[in-house]
Amino acid sequence: MKRIIITLVIFSSIILLIFSCVKRDYETVAESKNVPFQYKFGELKEGENLADALMSRGLNRGLVFQLVNELNELFDLRYSHPKDKYAVKLDTLGNFIDFGFQPNKIHTYWVRKDSLGNLFSVVDTLQLTKKISVCEGEIESSLWNAMIKIGEKPSLIVMLTQIFQWDIDFFIDPQKGDRFKLVFEEFVNENNIFVKYGNILVARYQSPAFEETAYRYTNHQGETKYYDETGKCFQKAFLKSPLNYKRISSYFGSRFHPIRKRRIFHNGVDYAASYGTPVEAAADGTIIHRGWKGGHPTINGRKGGYGKTVIIRHANGYKTLYGHLSSYGKYRVGDRVEQHNVIGYVGSTGLSTGNHLHYTIYHYGKAINPLSLKNVAGSPVPKREMSEYKEIVKNLKTILNKRDSVAENDLLHESISVKKR
Repeated sequence: MKRIIITLVIFSSIILLIFSCVKRDYETVAESKNVPFQYKFGELKEGENLADALMSRGLNRGLVFQLVNELNELFDLRYSHPKDKYAVKLDTLGNFIDFGFQPNKIHTYWVRKDSLGNLFSVVDTLQLTKKISVCEGEIESSLWNAMIKIGEKPSLIVMLTQIFQWDIDFFIDPQKGDRFKLVFEEFVNENNIFVKYGNILVARYQSPAFEETAYRYTNHQGETKYYDETGKCFQKAFLKSPLNYKRISSYFGSRFHPIRKRRIFHNGVDYAASYGTPVEAAADGTIIHRGWKGGHPTINGRKGGYGKTVIIRHANGYKTLYGHLSSYGKYRVGDRVEQHNVIGYVGSTGLSTGNHLHYTIYHYGKAINPLSLKNVAGSPVPKREMSEYKEIVKNLKTILNKRDSVAENDLLHESISVKKR
């Protein structure tokens, strides 16, 4: 499996003092007995906030809250995470010199003293290089393993599945021998070390049942979506499935009910999933029900029905029902939700023998099989923009299909080179 990298250099306007380098410099200095400074380093632990972490390293409570309050001017510490790094520089008497906090590989936030002793905060941003890269692979056991095998990271896998999620159920559809190929952006630091992914520009997926190439395009209204070569949108009205699940435990149609002990018509699909798995709105709409939904008598001491349930009304006479939830998302009755908004979490409330989501689609009040829904595509590329779109497709296809060299690319308006990795 071959991976090609096309290098496009884009420098940010602010130079970053790379935190790891600063840390190494501090440690080197700290080892010298001739330098009158002391240094404290660490990273946040699970369930630990920055203030507690700094006080655990012996810093005065008053100083800690000064630092935290000043840092909050630039970075909201509610969004800090375990393993976020920090470094404090003090003199031999314990007086504060400066403080650095690194919540990611790109930004380092500093709290320092001015000439009058007042604290102020600044942010340094890492100098990055953007690369346009191409990767391809073949599935042997799973998409996950195939992508990891060629050296890519889980976040790129998620980005790929989001492009084709309306046509492919990546939990059950991929088969051995399916192939994929991507053109995507990635950012590296000055040492050519990977920092993060940018956008996927082209994605191709090939299987016996599905063979499509998706091109990223932003229209003149600023909306970015993926389209096929003719300008047809890949985004559909409804998701293929509204959650990440382990297996389908019950299909649409007649079945023997495990609790009622008789055959009944099952008007939806049951997705077995771990307790607490997020459940997403399958399409844009408005929440019209958020609460316990019964409809059946108590059986064997269990309260009947779908348990904790959310129902969303969509355009063109559609509704979706999400049953047996353990808890709800932040959206309430009357709230407008967009596709992918989390509206609840998997549980086993109501008549249920285990953790799963009961999912039903109604069309003008009649239940229809979610797995056989004829999905409706989103708006295509506007006709007045098709010539521009076709030019972009032409250039992206050049990158996608080239294996050894690319001299120049009109889409990127840059001279670019290719090297194999």
